Amino acid sequence: MLKRLFLLCICCLLLTGCAIKEENSDGYLIFPTLATTTQTAKAQDDASDQIRAFWLSYLEWNPQRLSNESEYRAFIKELLFVPAHIGATDLFLQVRAFADAIYPSAYFDSSAWIVRQRGDALPFDYLEVILDEADALHLRVHAWINPYRVLSDRKQIQTIGSESAIGKLLHDKERDCFLETESGLYLQPAATEAQALILDGVRELLRRYPLAGIHLDDYFYPPDVNDDDNEMYEQYLDAGGKLNKHDWRCAQVNALLQSLYSIIHADGADRVLSVSPGGDIEKNEAVHCADVRLWCKKSGYCDWIVPQLYYGFENQALPFRQTAKDWRRICEASSVKLIGGLAVYKIGKPDQWAGERGKLEWQEKPFLIAKQAKVLRRLGYDGCSLYSAQFVNFQEKVCANAFRFFDPVL
Repeated sequence: MLKRLFLLCICCLLLTGCAIKEENSDGYLIFPTLATTTQTAKAQDDASDQIRAFWLSYLEWNPQRLSNESEYRAFIKELLFVPAHIGATDLFLQVRAFADAIYPSAYFDSSAWIVRQRGDALPFDYLEVILDEADALHLRVHAWINPYRVLSDRKQIQTIGSESAIGKLLHDKERDCFLETESGLYLQPAATEAQALILDGVRELLRRYPLAGIHLDDYFYPPDVNDDDNEMYEQYLDAGGKLNKHDWRCAQVNALLQSLYSIIHADGADRVLSVSPGGDIEKNEAVHCADVRLWCKKSGYCDWIVPQLYYGFENQALPFRQTAKDWRRICEASSVKLIGGLAVYKIGKPDQWAGERGKLEWQEKPFLIAKQAKVLRRLGYDGCSLYSAQFVNFQEKVCANAFRFFDPVL
């Protein structure tokens, strides 16, 4: 009897295509047994308006530093299998986190998170491989870029090569195209050349790859920008500008979104521009100059808004239910889909930022994500997105229950 049960368990593992999941020394997912997935994910209903998405960040691209294409393809196949198998429709794939690239680019150096050193020759096109494997699993892929961030450590400025477009701009002493703050190095949002570089990089992606869209995260103006852009603002005032400094900064970000929106819809009507701001509406506007109320109210800025609702129900500053309601209230434009970002990565851990009442909520309630998805569905959200790929793998059952609330069959 015991032998029969043992054989039954082995058969179940083989049929479900589950590989043994382990973590590397940095805590990121690896698959010691590669290419074990044999089951095909179920095809998604393209006609459905409900979005079941997940993110794949730069920290998860290549934790094993694989430079062999067949091995890397097997790793990605394993990483994407569980999200696709439980019903994901869309993947937000970070392709540029620090003015870099995981694909051959005329504008940006190769990423140090995918090769050994920034600027090293790519052994193959990592983006192309991920797109191939995502397509086989019926996942739509959105290229996720961080538009302004260049470096989180200014001491690494020498790692930026002088041959790429970003490098040439950096080493041009006659142009003021960067913000240098304590938190890092950023492209100057008000600099025409900087905005042109961002737009050229997006055109390159759309021209070369079969993408569902472009995705922006929550990094706009850095919180410690201070007076680093005084000279540019003074030039604006001298030219007759009337906006105060904060509104002027917001206008720069708004202009970028409008330009991106135009490029994306001119290049392919079915592609979308999605933006994932932080969950705190007031902080977005006051600190990062991200005018989320405008983007949610008027068409022409984005197609999908994906606020990062990374809070528990007992969070003292931003309780989940009320924060989700606030976003639903400001999302007035019928052309903008509202998709709630959910924090799978918090499951099982204390939340140090939730206050005393909510600190242990994620530890004590492992099915919190499913409950949150249910709330979003009742509020009329158009879907949910889970952060991130490796945590979806670790929390397959929880995430499957969350996606269930946005299943068009139900």
